Amino acid sequence: MSLYVLKFGGSSVATTTRIKHVVEIVASFMRQKHQVVVVTSAMQGVTNQLIELTETFSNSPINREYDAVISTGEQVAAGLLAMALNSEHIPAQSMTSWQIPIYVQGEHSDAGITRVYSEKILALLEKGIIPVITGFQGISENDDIYTIGRGGSDATACAVARAVNADECLIYTDVDGVYTADPRVVLHALRLDEVSYDDMIELASWGAKVLQTKSTQIAKDYDVKLRVLSSFADGGGTQITRSTKYTLQYDVAGIAHSMDYFAMHFEAENSKKFLQPFALMIRDYAEVMLIPKILQTEIQTIISDNGITAKIDNDIGIVTVVCKNPDFVSDIFARNGIYDKHEVKHTLIHEHSMTFIVPYQQTIPLVTTLHEHCITKRA
Repeated sequence: MSLYVLKFGGSSVATTTRIKHVVEIVASFMRQKHQVVVVTSAMQGVTNQLIELTETFSNSPINREYDAVISTGEQVAAGLLAMALNSEHIPAQSMTSWQIPIYVQGEHSDAGITRVYSEKILALLEKGIIPVITGFQGISENDDIYTIGRGGSDATACAVARAVNADECLIYTDVDGVYTADPRVVLHALRLDEVSYDDMIELASWGAKVLQTKSTQIAKDYDVKLRVLSSFADGGGTQITRSTKYTLQYDVAGIAHSMDYFAMHFEAENSKKFLQPFALMIRDYAEVMLIPKILQTEIQTIISDNGITAKIDNDIGIVTVVCKNPDFVSDIFARNGIYDKHEVKHTLIHEHSMTFIVPYQQTIPLVTTLHEHCITKRA
């Protein structure tokens, strides 16, 4: 008998019909006499609806009450899933982050998990009851609810897996693994059988939405066995592991993109001090700052209130090639005349990746071009 943590994303619990399908997946593990802990996201679209509600009363809503509101979606999903399991004679009980408890530290909407208490989870398992845990959230030392960033249920699942010493943490989503690029954008993207923790962290941090960065970091730090699977199709998915031959064979692990940032440049360097509360959410480089669009209203209010002069560019997209050696990507650009076909506003070079800031409308075309030259033609 093995112990598995199964995490189901918003698309997997989007409707009551899909929740019933999740019950079938859980039941298949039970038939094999395994123990199961479930972590769930909110039903697809619910968190966005809750965010819109908060914007009714505040132009800069990210605070204590904001997290109290947007964390409720997971509680609804966990309760419904537990009810669905019980209706099929599979004993289950929903558990919120404060009931376990799961402790976090950091800023509202971007906290990090510091500790998961396993006692109540293990006690339920001993009784043959499946814990159905709310993802995406935790509580502070003052018992306030904090959320841990979009996609944060992945981090909850990995942290719970570590706490209960699970044999494997399975992330069920709407794609059947990790691809060399978003398969909804690049039709010829390749599914990877395995990808390293470090490459997955880099891909996730630059926009690959299949896993949250914090989740993979937890898995890496504590050797959590992690796999990404589809809840809609059979298959082995993608194993996230400490090392893999894939990048060594093809030079490039994958290409990530994001259209969720705006760029900003301060004329006075000391103006950056006003953004210190958001430091963990901002990417600060010598030539440009990349800031999540969710913060734009709040940042513009700070700029206005303090008389700061700053250049803001909303017309950007971000494309990142995760690779063994950035020189390889530079060579691809030079040999194929890519700079002549795409306007690159900024180039950021990292140890194992290369990032290009381009006009918003050129984001997807550049992803497609780079995938063709870096991966498709070399596979």
